[in-house]
Amino acid sequence: MGIIKSIRERIKKGWPTITIDLSQRSQRVKLMVGGLGTIVIALVLLAGGIQGYVYSESSEFCGTVCHSMDPQYAQFEASAHANVECVKCHIGPGLVPFVEAKIAGMRQVYGTLTNNFNRPIKSPIHNLRPARETCETCHTPTSFRDNVIKTVSHYDNDETNTEIKTTVILKMGGWEESTGINQGIHWHIKSPVYYIAADEQRQVISWVGVEQPDGTLKEYFSRDMLNMDREKFVEKAREEDHVRQLDCIDCHNRTSHYIPSPEQAVDKSISSERISKDIPFIRAKAVEVLNTSYAGQSAANAAIDKLAEYYKTHFPEADPADLEAAIAEIKLIYTRAYFPEMNLTWETNPNNLGHAAFAGCFRCHDDKHVNLDETGNEVSTISVKCNLCHTVPISSRGSELSVEAPVITGVVPESHSDFRWTIEHRTTTEEATQDCYQCHGQAFCNNGACHNLSHPEDMLFTHPEEYKKSGGQVCYTCHQDVLCSRCHPAGIVSNP
Repeated sequence: MGIIKSIRERIKKGWPTITIDLSQRSQRVKLMVGGLGTIVIALVLLAGGIQGYVYSESSEFCGTVCHSMDPQYAQFEASAHANVECVKCHIGPGLVPFVEAKIAGMRQVYGTLTNNFNRPIKSPIHNLRPARETCETCHTPTSFRDNVIKTVSHYDNDETNTEIKTTVILKMGGWEESTGINQGIHWHIKSPVYYIAADEQRQVISWVGVEQPDGTLKEYFSRDMLNMDREKFVEKAREEDHVRQLDCIDCHNRTSHYIPSPEQAVDKSISSERISKDIPFIRAKAVEVLNTSYAGQSAANAAIDKLAEYYKTHFPEADPADLEAAIAEIKLIYTRAYFPEMNLTWETNPNNLGHAAFAGCFRCHDDKHVNLDETGNEVSTISVKCNLCHTVPISSRGSELSVEAPVITGVVPESHSDFRWTIEHRTTTEEATQDCYQCHGQAFCNNGACHNLSHPEDMLFTHPEEYKKSGGQVCYTCHQDVLCSRCHPAGIVSNP
C-alpha cells in the first residue's frame, strides 16, 4: 500500500521535466550515442528478423524443427527435388500464404509440444497448391515430349541373384502445337480430366469426367455405382467440393517423398554394387528380412545381423567383407523405409506413378469405369490398353541380356492397335512372321517376359501361390485386362 501511495503522490506533484539543451556538449554527446545505439539495435533486430524469416522458410526448418516430418525429409533429401525448398510447393509466394502457413505452423508446434499429432502424417495434403502454380512453373505441360527408352534392372531370388533387365519405351507425349495432336502419357494434362475419389488417399475412383472439345463432360462411373442415383452423387460431390481436376500430383504424388519397396531398394543397391551379387541368395534374404515387421530399429538391426550367422552356417565361402557391407546396406535401407515411431512404412503412402507396387494407373484404367448412354446401356470403358502409354516390356535375364530394344518406328499395323496382340500373335503364320522381322528383328522373340513363363495344369486353383512367387506384374504382362477383382469383386482375404 505504501508503494501505491507514493506513486499517487508523485502523480499529484507531476512528473519531472526533461530538458534537452543542445548547446551543452555533454547532452549532444549523449543524444548522439543514444541515437546510434538505437540504430544499431534496430539493424540487429532487422537482420535477425530477416535471418529468422529465411530460416523459417528453409527445408531444414520444415523437416527437422517444428514438424514431425523426419520420414518425409529423409526422402526429400534423396529426391530429384532436393534443391527445391519445401515452401515452393507447400506455401507459395506472398504475404497471405506466409501468414496462413505460420498460423498453421503454430498449431503444429503446439501439437509437437503436446505430442498430439497424426501418426503417420496424412497424405495427400488436401490443401496443397495446384500443380499449375508449382510443378508447371518448371515443367511445361504444353510441350510435347519424345519417347523415352527406360531400362530397369531386377534380380532373381535364385542362388546367383540372376540379373533381369526390362526395357520399355515410354510414350511421354503431350500436346504438339504444330500438329494439334495430344497423345501419350501426358495427354491427361492438356485434356481436362476430373474425378471423384471414394477414399481419403484417392486410391478408389468412383467417377471420371473427361472434358470434350465442345465443353461437355464424358462421364465414366465405377461399376459399383451403376445401381445408384449417379446424377445426385455427382451433384453432391460438386457441392462439397469433392470434384478434383487431375493434375501432375495425382500421378507424381510421391515425387519428392517416395519410399521404395524392399524389392526396389535391394535391386538398386545390387546394381550400384553396395550389395554384392556374388553372395548366394542375398537378394532373397535381404528382401525377406526387410519385409518382416519389427518393434523398432534395434530389433530390426538384431534380425539383420543374424544374416552373418546364416551365411557362416550355410555358405561359409561367402566373402566376409562383402557380407559385412551388405548387412550395413540392408540396415540403411530399413532406416529409410520404416519409421515405427510415426507408424509409417513404404506401404503407408501409395505411389501412383506407374503401377509397380500399387494400383497407380489401374485406379482408372481398369476396364471397370463405364460410360453409359441415355438408356443406361454400356457404351465404352476406360481401357487398359497398356500400349497407349508404353510398348510391350522386353525382358531378358542372365546370359540373354542382349535382347534388342522395343520398336516404335514406322506405321503400326492395325492388328497392334489393341494390347491383346501380345497374347494373340501366337497364331501368326510363318509367312506373316517375315513381316514382323521388318520392324522387330529375329531376336525380338527372345523376350523373357513372355516366353519364359509356364503355367501348372491346375493354375485355376494354384494361382495364388504362383502369384506370390512371381508377383502380379508378371501376370499382367499378358492378362492386363484381367484384374483380381474381376473374379474377387468383394476383395481378397487371407485364410484364417
